[in-house]
Amino acid sequence: MGIELRLKRAPHQAGAGDGSNGTARFHSRSAAPPRFGVLLDLRAHSDEASLQLLGLAATSALSELAGCTLDCAVTLVRPRHPALTAGASSGATFLAQSDQSRGDGPVSHALAGHLALMANSYSADPRWPSYWRPLGEAGYRSLLSVPLQLHADSLATLTLLAPQDNAFTPGVIVAAGAFSKLAAGSYLSAAELRAAQARAEQLEAALQGRTSIDVACGVIMGQNRCSYDDAFHILAQASSHRNVKARVVAETMLRELPGGLPSTHFKE
Repeated sequence: MGIELRLKRAPHQAGAGDGSNGTARFHSRSAAPPRFGVLLDLRAHSDEASLQLLGLAATSALSELAGCTLDCAVTLVRPRHPALTAGASSGATFLAQSDQSRGDGPVSHALAGHLALMANSYSADPRWPSYWRPLGEAGYRSLLSVPLQLHADSLATLTLLAPQDNAFTPGVIVAAGAFSKLAAGSYLSAAELRAAQARAEQLEAALQGRTSIDVACGVIMGQNRCSYDDAFHILAQASSHRNVKARVVAETMLRELPGGLPSTHFKE
């Protein structure tokens, strides 16, 4: 669906959990972020499709660096819209949705603009004690949730889940942050394109409707030997009497004439 992604591997990292406070110590030779290519989903037909594509792209881009197959869910919260979550699997999507709805887990923490890390299963993070059980039951042992910077009134996060402990080394975290910036820009581009296409379709529909009204008024002018304003008034009265739009009255009238409805031509 129009995804292009290039990944340059980061230098080798080694890590070990300290098992004391829900975190892990890692020793990294270099935490330089990998260089990602262009990520665009401009052909995605909906917001949900865009989020799902971003989730799949994240797992493809970051799994090798993490040393295991990652899973991913993307959550989007906007005013006057229901919260939307899409993921690479039903398990990842369910965990992110339940967290967002309760507001007491790492996904909610990331939606507030803060990076959230659950490093390993043997030293549970005390901030989210109730989250470890569903995480383990879903087959995951560590989690990273990274905020996505969208519009000021929108909140989003990219949540990565791993089946092993300590998958999210400093290098993976840096790479996930770099990927999240690219993903945010990609989503915004796709959303803007969908909005522009919707406006274009509305404009085209309005122009087509106007063509039908103008042709119908021309027919009425010929039949009644009246002005355009008088013809439009007659059409408007019929619209009000039938309780339907003037465009519908015009199209109904024109369908009964030889040649049927006129077509609107746009210059390409």
